[in-house]
Amino acid sequence: MKVKVDFIEMIWDNYQGASGKSIQRSILIDIPATAQLGEIENYTLKVLTDNGIKKSYDPSEYSYPYSGIISITILPTFNKLSHD
Repeated sequence: MKVKVDFIEMIWDNYQGASGKSIQRSILIDIPATAQLGEIENYTLKVLTDNGIKKSYDPSEYSYPYSGIISITILPTFNKLSHD
């Protein structure tokens, strides 16, 4: 199944002082069809963490925090229709 995740990411900018800004992004994630509904959030956080996405510049942030997730939408799956 596919889910669309809207989340907040902190990115570096090129201004003096090495400041950054937060942006809202979306990503499509392919989740195994055998995943239970309660596992979707944890799987989503793992994918964001594995892709190096950060919500803050805190060096102790080892995994993406749940507070950075704006929404998770389960996308419909369409099967090919067969014509007899």
